[in-house]
Amino acid sequence: MTTKSIRIPIQPWFVLVVAVCLLTILFSNALWWLAISAFCSLLVLNLQFIVFPTTADRYWLNRLSLGMVLALVVSDSKY
Repeated sequence: MTTKSIRIPIQPWFVLVVAVCLLTILFSNALWWLAISAFCSLLVLNLQFIVFPTTADRYWLNRLSLGMVLALVVSDSKY
């Protein structure tokens, strides 16, 4: 129960950070920035499962965040 109360305030901020990272990657043309963000997207993917420990629930913020993190990884892999 205590871990859930710690993670709940972090979840909206995590989704906001993922959204900013995704928009930055989509509109960036600098190769060095894309290389750094490719590494960081893998770290964000790991953080997804720490902030949202289960993917079996139907919480809309969990689904939104997971979709954006996967889009972040795929958009980085095209470069």
